[in-house]
Amino acid sequence: MYLPIMKNRNEELKVISNMNHFLGESIIPIIEIIRDEYNIKYKIDENTGEYIYEKKPGKRRRNKIKLPPTEDDIITLEKIQERLNGKKGFIDFFRFSEEEYDNKDFKGIELSFTLSRDYKYYKKRMLQIGRFSNLYPVISIKKGFKISEHDLLKLVNELRRDNSSIAIRITDIYLDDYLEFLEEHLTEIDFIMLDIRNQHVDSKFMELEEFQELETDANKTLLNSPRSREYKNGDYENLEFTKKIDNGVAIKYKDYEFDGFGDFGGLKDDLPSEGGGNGTGSALGLIYSKEKNSFFSIVNSDTNLGVRGFKYVRSEVLNRLALIDSENDCIAVKRIESMEEKFGNWATWSNLTLTRYIHQQAKK
Repeated sequence: MYLPIMKNRNEELKVISNMNHFLGESIIPIIEIIRDEYNIKYKIDENTGEYIYEKKPGKRRRNKIKLPPTEDDIITLEKIQERLNGKKGFIDFFRFSEEEYDNKDFKGIELSFTLSRDYKYYKKRMLQIGRFSNLYPVISIKKGFKISEHDLLKLVNELRRDNSSIAIRITDIYLDDYLEFLEEHLTEIDFIMLDIRNQHVDSKFMELEEFQELETDANKTLLNSPRSREYKNGDYENLEFTKKIDNGVAIKYKDYEFDGFGDFGGLKDDLPSEGGGNGTGSALGLIYSKEKNSFFSIVNSDTNLGVRGFKYVRSEVLNRLALIDSENDCIAVKRIESMEEKFGNWATWSNLTLTRYIHQQAKK
């Protein structure tokens, strides 16, 4: 079983929709909810029932006036269910602590801030997952967000009323604290996700052996984020399989007889931020090979080109189709081939990296 971990940003949501036919019992996404989607409503004239329009300075056209969104307008889970189109998905209402991510200039994640500071609201949103038969709640336990056994049992029992399966995602440093709870309160239809974060799998052998020996009928999966946030695009090797991403978890989970593994599909575990390179930076393409369990790296090191550097990245992909797409069936490569005048931006190539990774993991 493979569990691609995605935040509900636009490009990752597009991947869920576009790669839907690859999802199933063997590939189930974990979707970290960092922002809400809303049903947009517009101001209406109470007397006529017609929309009210306004023309902004410098604009020719008049536009309807949007109303501020309310709690009742939230359609986040409805939209995710729509994109999954009947396939299963794990939902992790994402909380984080200030020291968890280096960058402090976060953008568009007001929901995560609220979830992180208000346990009652977090619990309320978790309980909403039960309205959707193909969505499974993920209770995440990590630094800054430990839950007392009393509160955890209460939450698990409340979730069981409307959810067929429950997942507990726990950072390896807290496994000892919850061993008895996990053995006593999870069943064969539940999931335990041991998250070693960005640590190398070989350095966690003691924790993995302990997880292996855990007496439970629940499904055991191992999560990892092997792409370091410390490396910039220009730090990667050009035209070779990079040594900067160790994807060992994708193989070694079997050595411990776990039921599956999860990772970020070649993306960084990061959060949206206000920062940017003013259009500059190295264009990077990471093309995963399941056969080698490694990423082929293509870098245009001319930072002044910015996104224009992806023209070079695209050309080097096409120069290596025998290596990258020998079976001529890769969806990501097909999209790269179709680029003619525009060659994408950072978000486009993140989408392609994740698309390629899921397609490769779907191969037998």
